[in-house]
Amino acid sequence: MTWVPAYGIEKVKARLDESFGGNGLQNALTHLALQFWIPAADGSITTTPKYGAISDETISLFIRWGRAHGIRVMLCVHNALESWDWSLARSAFADHPKEFADALVAEADRRGLDGVDIDFEGNGSLDDDKDAFVNFVRDLSGKLHARGKQLTVDSFAYRWNAPNQTWWQDLLPLVDGLTSMGYADTGLDGEDWRAYASQKAAAGADAAKLLIGVPSNKDEWRNHPALDQMDWIAADGGVGAAIWDAQLNAPAWRQDDIWAEIRKISGRK
Repeated sequence: MTWVPAYGIEKVKARLDESFGGNGLQNALTHLALQFWIPAADGSITTTPKYGAISDETISLFIRWGRAHGIRVMLCVHNALESWDWSLARSAFADHPKEFADALVAEADRRGLDGVDIDFEGNGSLDDDKDAFVNFVRDLSGKLHARGKQLTVDSFAYRWNAPNQTWWQDLLPLVDGLTSMGYADTGLDGEDWRAYASQKAAAGADAAKLLIGVPSNKDEWRNHPALDQMDWIAADGGVGAAIWDAQLNAPAWRQDDIWAEIRKISGRK
């Protein structure tokens, strides 16, 4: 899985059909999330105006591309305004959960999107909001699955902020994928919770739904090149990968060998 950030649309468009030796995005991805939507306090949603208007044609272009290559294109809703605004996110999922879920489903239906990715991030001690978030995810999951659509969520990699790893056991049975946003703080042989193996263990019986977050703006992190990190995920075979983001800014992410590994992870022929 990877994302199209609203500030990187033109660069991602240029990446879509790059070959990388026949293992490019079109042959290796399973999901492309469009990080274009934000909630309103009443539970409605809108495309973010922060980086300029996002046209219907731009959204349709990504949907057509995904459909042509058998890739699910997801509506990604987030709470990043000038900073990550948890109060805005909470006003949607806790104060107006039905309206918010219905708005997401209606937008996914209207545009022919394949599902929803929830990228709400909060800083601080926010575990009191866990039950409301899980209940919202449960309702949205049921509505999307009834339409043959998928739901993914993004989480912090350990026990801080929100959502976080202590929420996984309640979230994983409800969703089709969960991204652990460790990025450069986690790695193939990290210590304690930072190790990919530890992340997998934390997901328990639902480890197949876990997507290890990896940073495509870095050629290496935690003393290993990007290729080695992806090779661990491919060789392990029990988890997926979530690449932030589809701009692929670091040169290592524009090489044939790394996309061959990503193709192994996705299981695409």
